[in-house]
Amino acid sequence: MLGDFRTEDERTDAPRSHRRKDSGKSLIAMTLVVALFAIIGVGGWWAYNNVIKDYFIADDFSGDGNGTEVTVTVEEGWFVSDIANHLEEVGVVASAKAFVNASEDNDNAGTSIQPGTYLMEEEMSAASALDHLTKPENRIVNGFTVVEGKTSFEIYAELSEKYGIPVEEFEEVAKDPVALGVPEYWFENFKTDQIVSIEGFLFPSTYEFDEGATATDMLKAMVAKFNAVVDEIDFKESAEALDLEPWMALQVASIIQSESGTPEDDAKIAQVMYNRLYADGAVDELGCNCLGSEAIWNYGREFDGLEPIPSADMTGDEMWDENNRWAASVQEGYFPTPIASPSQAALEGAVNPEDGTWLYFVTAYKDGRAIFSNTYTEHQDATEIARENGMA
Repeated sequence: MLGDFRTEDERTDAPRSHRRKDSGKSLIAMTLVVALFAIIGVGGWWAYNNVIKDYFIADDFSGDGNGTEVTVTVEEGWFVSDIANHLEEVGVVASAKAFVNASEDNDNAGTSIQPGTYLMEEEMSAASALDHLTKPENRIVNGFTVVEGKTSFEIYAELSEKYGIPVEEFEEVAKDPVALGVPEYWFENFKTDQIVSIEGFLFPSTYEFDEGATATDMLKAMVAKFNAVVDEIDFKESAEALDLEPWMALQVASIIQSESGTPEDDAKIAQVMYNRLYADGAVDELGCNCLGSEAIWNYGREFDGLEPIPSADMTGDEMWDENNRWAASVQEGYFPTPIASPSQAALEGAVNPEDGTWLYFVTAYKDGRAIFSNTYTEHQDATEIARENGMA
């Protein structure tokens, strides 16, 4: 039937119980529909977060990287998925899935990646990372890596072992940092007993040297990389904005590199260093505005041609030798040179200190995090926590 043709009177006379029953059915049906849509909505939300998001929507960065270099080694026998997982682990790509997708969208280009070492950057888009790895010219064949925190003495020894150039040749050409490309402003306005040195200017990165490269060629390449990085992050200008000479901030960056357990703490460690150096009066039990770093004292041993001593083997007396220029608990102010090759993160931390009144810190946790303290009593408590964690 196309409709109900009963008259108005007939409809009025119809039993009301049937009409109430129909209304009840409608209410139940409507309730079921609403419930069904709610279930579908919750199910859809769950499916998006647990299935679609994980398997179909891949996190990805944009661009060619953030400027922080990463050395990536692709092992023999790795599948595209292995490469993708490694890239995610070291922070090159946002997700392994994004890299696999980029490869599949590009005729499985990832299968053409050759085993070897590649110099990349953190936070690259998957497509950019894929493009970099599939270009044979980006594969480092005869590379040498300057590890962050290494001293010039260690770098010379490693270069000599790899390339057969006597350590003495590196030491000789390093006597004139300006000739190697270090701008002269780094050695201006020295105070007390600072000396001209190449220390701190051999930037941590991976380099590929042509056959026949000399000691001069190698050190110049490292200095050129250092210059490019400090220009990019406005290091000189940022130091001057803190009323510091660039060499002062470079010394602090080198201490950060030697003492920090995680880049997250770099800016706080910088603030500790400046608080100690520029405190109004002597710092607590030290009796002077001293940096108090074991790394400084140990660098002094290398400077004097001696082997460094592991922290666990130090008695503590070494830091208090008034006759030792590198005894960082009794010698005020800055030291003759930087003490290591700082990374970009350490350089940035040195000129962007985090506001705080801390005077002490100790690496207390296995993930490298430190505890920062305002007083020596607090520092002793933090050191006890570090001991309990096997870190001191």
